[in-house]
Amino acid sequence: MDELVLSVGELNTYVADRLSGDPFLEEIWVKGEVTDFSMRMSTIYFVLRDEQAAIDCMLFDCEDAQRYAEILAEGQTVLVRGDISIYRKNGKYRLIVRELQMAGMGELYMQFLLLKEKLQEKGVFDEARKRPIPKYPKKIGIVTSAQGAAIQDIKNIAQRRNPAIRLVLYPVRVQGLDAPSEIVRGIEYFNEYSDADVLIVGRGGGSAEDLAAFNDEGVVMAVYRSHIPVVSAVGHETDYSLSDMAADLRAPTPSAAAELVIPLGDEIENNLLLLKEDIQRRFLELICEKEDQVEDFKRRLNREVLMARVSGMNDKLLNYDAQIKTGIKHLYHRSLLQYNNYKAAIDNLSPMSAFDRGYSVAMHGENEIRSINDVSAGDEVRILLRDGSILAAVKDKEVQ
Repeated sequence: MDELVLSVGELNTYVADRLSGDPFLEEIWVKGEVTDFSMRMSTIYFVLRDEQAAIDCMLFDCEDAQRYAEILAEGQTVLVRGDISIYRKNGKYRLIVRELQMAGMGELYMQFLLLKEKLQEKGVFDEARKRPIPKYPKKIGIVTSAQGAAIQDIKNIAQRRNPAIRLVLYPVRVQGLDAPSEIVRGIEYFNEYSDADVLIVGRGGGSAEDLAAFNDEGVVMAVYRSHIPVVSAVGHETDYSLSDMAADLRAPTPSAAAELVIPLGDEIENNLLLLKEDIQRRFLELICEKEDQVEDFKRRLNREVLMARVSGMNDKLLNYDAQIKTGIKHLYHRSLLQYNNYKAAIDNLSPMSAFDRGYSVAMHGENEIRSINDVSAGDEVRILLRDGSILAAVKDKEVQ
């Protein structure tokens, strides 16, 4: 017989070479339903089917194999990208998968789910580790864009609720390739060099791609590792990022974060007044209680024993009475001093206290005048005083 006779191995090798040399079969996308899913070590095996046919698929050495195993389900429609190959031992061809996406889900959301599962296993989102936000912060660190609406919203709310609280901005980009590293540096800066009581980390709303920086693993871990409590405020109310899940408190918007973190100045003053009233009430109750105890003690004394020991017992009663009164007086004065200190601290924080000491503020338009360079001769200025304002004009400037 003159015809060429091939061994099975030679035939399969020839077919494999032909398949690997066909550019149409490289980097192809295939859509189908997952069946016969299994995983051995870090390799995923499954069959991709449609109504007409099926093909074996393999995903080798997949770092996210366990998370794929939890997400993929029998009958789920997926998109896979890969190369056609033949297994030379049995002559079956298969699809070597390089990338896998849920149909209709998109790569970005797929990455979100995989990273979420990974961080959840590490305990990054555990509620038990989250800390309470300070009720009365003195300094608030903010990590966001200097040009965005978020910082302006926070400033406006701070001015309305409590202008005495200090806001410190670490400006960063909040979208784009460089955004995650800048956000991480901002959080680390406050943790290393600042005495901020709480951090607000976030930005205004946007698309899923715009908010992607706050789903970056580095940013999420920086929020998780911060020793300063973090309020995450990313996007609009319906947006939810991985940074939100890792933060000590999630606010639906930057404005809401400011409302949650910044206490009302009037509320603080009212609390102090209530504290004073409570202290006074408790003092009166204590005095009445001690007086009743003294009277009860006197009634219980046997008159004959009292007469026998009148001298010594009388001294003891007088001593007890003096101690009680002295103790009550000391407690009252100490609490009154504490109240006055708190009130003085509040008064010192109030912008109006500066007016009471004779200071005034000069404004040129909407801006406060801090230097002679802020105005020119002929400019109109408004001088704010404790009981009103004065409209004046600049005649000349004199350098000191």
